[in-house]
Amino acid sequence: MKQLLSGPTTVNLELTELCNVKCRHCYNFWRDESMGSATLDVDRLDRVIDRMIEAEVFHVILTGGEPFSKFDLLTHALERLRDTDITTSCNSNLMLVSDEKIKALRDLGLDHILTSLPSIDPALNDYIMSAVGSYEKIISGIRCTVDNGIRVSVNMVITRQNFEQVYEMGRLVSELGCQKLFVTRSVPPTYSEENDDSEYALTPEEQKFALDEALRVKEDFGIMIGTLVSYPLCFLSDLQKYADFVGRGCPAQAGHRMSLNADGTVHACVHEEESYGNVFDQPIREVYQGTMRKWHDSSFHYEGCAGCTYSDVCESGCSMTAIARYGAHEAKDPLFVGPHNFSTHFEVADQSLLEDVKNGLAFKAPARLRFRDEGGFYLLNIRWGNSITIETRVAEFLMRHRDSGELFTLEEFGVDDAGTLANLFAKDAVEAPAWTGFKGDKEKQGMSIDFARLKTASL
Repeated sequence: MKQLLSGPTTVNLELTELCNVKCRHCYNFWRDESMGSATLDVDRLDRVIDRMIEAEVFHVILTGGEPFSKFDLLTHALERLRDTDITTSCNSNLMLVSDEKIKALRDLGLDHILTSLPSIDPALNDYIMSAVGSYEKIISGIRCTVDNGIRVSVNMVITRQNFEQVYEMGRLVSELGCQKLFVTRSVPPTYSEENDDSEYALTPEEQKFALDEALRVKEDFGIMIGTLVSYPLCFLSDLQKYADFVGRGCPAQAGHRMSLNADGTVHACVHEEESYGNVFDQPIREVYQGTMRKWHDSSFHYEGCAGCTYSDVCESGCSMTAIARYGAHEAKDPLFVGPHNFSTHFEVADQSLLEDVKNGLAFKAPARLRFRDEGGFYLLNIRWGNSITIETRVAEFLMRHRDSGELFTLEEFGVDDAGTLANLFAKDAVEAPAWTGFKGDKEKQGMSIDFARLKTASL
């Protein structure tokens, strides 16, 4: 049975609706008449943060609108969250940055910003973002941010207009010093009256072309790749080849994500118009465990996914895309193929690592690990917004060794299956100071992980 959480682990917190661009694919495009009317003030922001502390949230993504348009709120949020041991990141188009502002955010502990860059063609970029000069301003903002020591990832929402530009976009963002390119499938805005032949509805062949180009980006330029919107795993088929696009799943259906608007209304997904309450009227956990629970209990799984090995990883793909196309959460993702359409499954963790684990490789539990007791199991936050469920006895063991700083081996870990410890290492939950099996950064190189097994391995 799927493990249901007591509350979200990550919250998208909208500081303001106000934005300096109006992207054609944006889920906030419908706010033409109200844009800017909803903005947190310091007192209400503090109340929201108090709610998140109460719910034991691990990570907050500060977003908008454009958070730099209310820079005082952004800095206040960063300072308060830093002091409560909640990690942060920021979503921004980086068009309003300056050296002074970026340095202030860096000094407050912000180390990552996700920005949008739809096209390598300045004219097309301006058209998509509905803002003249957007391309040049974003490029300048990326340079300023990277030069001042904050990591930048670029999100490229893929439409019919730009899907052939992925490789050159990868070249550009690599040259700018960005750490990751997200090749994100577009979710047709639910307000859109476009038909299936619209700019959002790529064919399966066009989608695969964009993903293959992203794999070339990783190989040729050495940067990480991924997506912010999940694909049905049966569509990917070769789960080894497309591993970079697999692990995310749907964070809302997995129960990890919640989105809070600047007026306090609560959504499970940022693309969603339906609200489940207001954080100023109810505690976060009360809203989360109420009518929002339908997102977490597999209610939105497409009936054709029944019996699929990867059901709880895939979550039937993107529910909001199903709504936009067919009008219902539980309808099939347009890219759905079928539960048996897998040419290559995941392998268990690297065999050389498994052998070294069995032979006494020493590990440590880093000080950055955070834990949340879920009553019968624990949540382990590895870093930022990356959290997994683990057995209580594993959590207690890791907490003891995190606090003591002592190294441990499989024998002390007390688990017969070396795969459990190897998978904890593969997910960066534990570190092995003496192990040299990976060439370079694990996160950049990637490795074979059996995600289906992770769901049943009692981590």
